[in-house]
Amino acid sequence: MKVRTIMSEKSEVKVLSPYAAAGYVNTQLKEAGLEKRIPPQMMYNYTTARVRAGKKPFITWTPEEGVNRESLEKWTAAYVTKQKAALVTESE
Repeated sequence: MKVRTIMSEKSEVKVLSPYAAAGYVNTQLKEAGLEKRIPPQMMYNYTTARVRAGKKPFITWTPEEGVNRESLEKWTAAYVTKQKAALVTESE
């Protein structure tokens, strides 16, 4: 995943962008044997766009910290599971 580094007086912080989060999700989809890929714009809509619209994001995001990794991993696991279930349903 691509991350940018922000140096602060206290420590070095790795910031995960929605674009990099899309790469992570797509890697997980591929590793699960799924052909589906999501565009980076989807991750922006699920994070930053929802925050700017005054809504709760599907994946936690703040301008200072970027995409929250735990939130991303939880959402990705649920998304991959949902996509696998949809694939099984389609094949029946």
